[in-house]
Parts: sequence; C-alpha cells; structure tokens
Amino acid sequence: MIDAPDAERQNAILMGSWMSLGPSVKALEFMEFLLRHPPSTRPPNLLLIGDSHSGKSTVLEHFLSLHGPVVSPEAETSVVDVVVITCPPEPKIKALYMSILDALLVPYKPNAEEGAMYSQIKLMFRKVSVKVLLIDEINNTLQGPPLRQRQFRNALKNLAHDTKVRMVTAGTYDALNALTIDEQLGSRFETMYMPRWKSDKEVGTLLATMEKRIPLKKPSDLKSVAMLRLVQDRAEDSLGDICSLVRNAAVKAIDTGDEQITEALINDLVWTPPSKRRRSVQPGVQPAI
Repeated sequence: MIDAPDAERQNAILMGSWMSLGPSVKALEFMEFLLRHPPSTRPPNLLLIGDSHSGKSTVLEHFLSLHGPVVSPEAETSVVDVVVITCPPEPKIKALYMSILDALLVPYKPNAEEGAMYSQIKLMFRKVSVKVLLIDEINNTLQGPPLRQRQFRNALKNLAHDTKVRMVTAGTYDALNALTIDEQLGSRFETMYMPRWKSDKEVGTLLATMEKRIPLKKPSDLKSVAMLRLVQDRAEDSLGDICSLVRNAAVKAIDTGDEQITEALINDLVWTPPSKRRRSVQPGVQPAI
C-alpha cells in the first residue's frame, strides 16, 4: 500500500480500520456472549454509554460486520443473527417498527397499523433467526412527552419478551435516564462506558497502532511525548476525534509531499476542537481510562 498512488493511499487512510483497543474489546466480548446466549424469558442486554465520537457506533458497526447475513443456496431464507437500527428521533413506536422492518428489507405499508407491523417483525425475527438487535442513539427516547417515552420503553420490553431477542443499545450519558427510569427495563441492561482517552499509555498504544497502519513513507513517531500531548490537546481526549485528527493529518502529509505527520503540520491543520463544535455541553462527570 505504501507504494500505491497518492489518491489510493489517502482513500485507505480515510476509510480507517478496526482497532481492538480500550473499552471496545470488552464491549465486543459481551456482545459475543449475548449472541451465544440461549433464548430466555429475561434475556441479558447491554447499554453502551459515552460522549459523541467515543466509538459507540463503530463498535456496533464492527459487530454487525462480524455477523452479517448468511445466505445458503439450499435454504429458503437467510440467517440474520444481528440487526442494527438507529433509534427514531422521537419515541414513536411506529417509527421504531418501520426502522426494524427497513433493516430487515421487509416491505410494509406505511399506513399499516402498529399491531400489523409488530406481527410482521415477530414473524421475520423467527423466520431469519434474529438473535441480537443493535439500537444506536437510544437517548432519542427522551425527545418526547413522558407518556410517549413510557409507551416506547414498553414496546422495547414487549419486543424482547415476545421474540427473546437480546438488545445492545448505545447512546450519550442521557441514555442512562432513558432506560433506567423504568426499573424493570433498566435492571435487564448491563452498562458499559466508552470514556475519554486520558491515559498516556492507552493513547500511546492507539497512536502507535494507527501509525503502523497509515501508509506514509516516513516515520512520524506519533507516540512521542510531544506528539501525544499535541494530539490529546487538539482532540480533547475524544477517541473519534483523535482518529479523525491523525487521519486528516496523514492525508495532508501526502498532499504536501512531507510523507510524515509533524507538530507543525498538526498545528496548521484546519481543525475545530470538539468543545467548540458542540451546541450544548452535557452536565455530569464522565469516567476516564
């Protein structure tokens, strides 16, 4: 790859690749446990909590990539172990059902009753053997009146009970309130955090791993104390922003012909710190690695 054309190298850099580091490893291990767990009346579930750009969605996407649909020429239907959706912007049950049917590529009538859609979902979950349902942005359940929020949570409980599917939900710290406000529902979820990357050792390992995978022709020594501090400062300890900053810098290093990431290049990079991009700051103290 290092001898590939510039455009090809830059595309590979921006595409990125999965890195088994930090809390994502434990999250994936638990998700594999959920996949293997036999159907039960009270199935275990997982709630992934973290700031925006903390790697939650990447974990869900990677798990889905590991367990994509299995199509057998001999079988009448595919086996779909894992289904992923994004929680509707508002806690509307019909929107939830439509998202699930869309993910399953099942046609439906938009004006159909909720009950009819729910029956379709239960039928398809059995037909294609769905075991785990991934729901991103679960904090969206708070975007509505209390009654609608309660009805939405009840819909999730009923879905888990009726289909025996295990759920992995992901969201910001508000997601804790979204689920745990219902004691019965909240007790069914194990909680894992995707904290900020403040540990020098963890960030150093991350940067060293990224440097090995980035096809630049000269070494950048990203894990050096000076570079580590600079990257942490500009990315504000956010995993997603650390990765984006390094990738953007690598692309620029190819453009300039320098073929290495330097402090000067990072300082000159067009980059807005995460705190200045946020429209609002979420209160509360987040755990750190």
